[in-house]
Amino acid sequence: MESRIRQTMKRNSLLIILLLFCYTGTMAQTSNPKQYKYVFTVAKDGTGDYYTIQDAINAMRVYPLAPITLYIRNGTYHEKIEVPATNTDISFIGENVDSTIIVFDDYSGKGKHTTFTSYTAKISGNRFRAANISFVNSAGPVGQALALFVDADKAVFTNCKFLGNQDTIFTSGETSRQLFDHCFIEGTTDFIFGPGTAVFNACTIRCKSNSFITAASTPKGNKYGFVFLDCTIKADSGVSKLSLGRPWRNYARTVFLRCQLPAAVTASGWDNWGNPENEKTTFYAEYKNSGPGANAGKRVKWSKQLTEKEAALYTLPQVFGATESWFNTKPSLVFDKSLFDKRKEVIVTLYAGAVPNNKAVPDRETAVTSNNVTRISKVLTPTLTIYRPDKPNGQAVVICPGGGYTILAFDKEGTRVAEELNKWGVTAIVLKSRLPDDSLQPDRSLAPLQDAQEAIRYVRRHAKDWGIDARKIGIMGFSAGGHLASTAATHFNFKADAGTTDSTSCRPDFAILIYPVISFDSTITHKGSRNNLVGSNATEDKIRFFSNELQVNAQTPPSFLVHAGDDGAVPVDNSIRYYSACIKYKVPAELHLYPKGGHGFGLMNKTTNDHWPERLRNWLQSLK
Repeated sequence: MESRIRQTMKRNSLLIILLLFCYTGTMAQTSNPKQYKYVFTVAKDGTGDYYTIQDAINAMRVYPLAPITLYIRNGTYHEKIEVPATNTDISFIGENVDSTIIVFDDYSGKGKHTTFTSYTAKISGNRFRAANISFVNSAGPVGQALALFVDADKAVFTNCKFLGNQDTIFTSGETSRQLFDHCFIEGTTDFIFGPGTAVFNACTIRCKSNSFITAASTPKGNKYGFVFLDCTIKADSGVSKLSLGRPWRNYARTVFLRCQLPAAVTASGWDNWGNPENEKTTFYAEYKNSGPGANAGKRVKWSKQLTEKEAALYTLPQVFGATESWFNTKPSLVFDKSLFDKRKEVIVTLYAGAVPNNKAVPDRETAVTSNNVTRISKVLTPTLTIYRPDKPNGQAVVICPGGGYTILAFDKEGTRVAEELNKWGVTAIVLKSRLPDDSLQPDRSLAPLQDAQEAIRYVRRHAKDWGIDARKIGIMGFSAGGHLASTAATHFNFKADAGTTDSTSCRPDFAILIYPVISFDSTITHKGSRNNLVGSNATEDKIRFFSNELQVNAQTPPSFLVHAGDDGAVPVDNSIRYYSACIKYKVPAELHLYPKGGHGFGLMNKTTNDHWPERLRNWLQSLK
């Protein structure tokens, strides 16, 4: 018995030691804030770390060990953003409230959107702060359309604008607290609503139509709901009937203290939302309001005029908690321009949300550099690396590196090519696409094409921001990347991502195919590329589908091809067949064949003095 006891104690001791080791190891990995980035920049002109705000958010550490600051340069950011609950302690600092604009146009009834998914910005991470930013829902007077959905606790908005119509600001979270300090808020119906405890301090409230300013849904038992301190309420011309509030839920609490009220505010002041029972449970009150709409003696009997002693309870420390100080800690209003510089490259995630056709598996992406080539594999999250020239000429090229659909020769056939194109004024975008892999995708054959199509849509959506002509966006590919590029050039009417609702055209305006895999015909194909994409037992229909010489038609974009006659990996007939198909359908095409060079020579075919990139430059200049 004693022996068994000793053995048990020994095992338990070893287990404790192991657990302690694991714990301290974890602490060692997470307790050093210096190993993480805490200052981020976003700029539409490419001078920041990121082009989009959501890309910057996605790059931030969750539950950070120190506060994170995001500086946002002037620009109109047409995007729907979300700060998840895991992204705490973040500050957004805009350059100028009138020129730093986040805007989107979703609304309830648009597609599958409801009121609560129609937001332009959703803020869920606690201790969030924002300054000098306009949050805009541009859907217009179409019903519920949120500019801001905030359910974060201890959120502070300073010198911000919230522009919309119905339901502009939703203060969510039954226990959440939010401060809007010196902000501008506009709307029509119930444009400040929700269950949160929110203070509006020295704000300007613009009412655009006859309706209700607030619709609180304060939970039963909460001492405070909406508190307006020293605010100015304004009514547009033609507005003559305003209510300070109506109860979205029975126990709504809303108080206006020392506010300037326009004549448009009705004498009764408040509304019971058609239910007299609400009069028994709501708490609507005022204190020393002024202006032509401050009719204290004519308010509904079930509202209240506070005494001086009662009004003293409506201070920030009282509303938010006497021991709290977060609401006194405002983000710096000084925009740090020194953090911005002209950057050669910016990396963005290709998809704003979930990546289509992905399995829920751990990220196993690897990058190995040898012989001056970086080879990337196991891509789970596709990205775009954007290279912007000093003087854009309006053309853009999405570059697809090759590697037999098993790796991406990312620098040799990607970033170095982008730098060359930049010299000509061409904006270059290197696509880090997913590689076909049954362990990563339900349908491996579609993943690369989904990424290529989305890359073209992405660039076209941002064309104006990047100085690109939306009619001059091409695609370029090397080897298996040439197969992907030619697939994108011939299958743009095929919706590879069946779930996308984006109607932006994914047709490239031109195609550049360098020693490309074109055909899956067994007599000339590169068998490794074919097998990796569709498998060794692919059906004849699938082989034909991905034999792109057979998919050329009159709508195929102009094409430029380069190949070497002695290519032992991808026979030259691949390019010849594609070129011949272009000629058949009267598609403008140019084919450059070199006697030697083999396969994979990249930018430089050392067997000839004829520099194919110069040929490409001339061809690009000839395109209308």
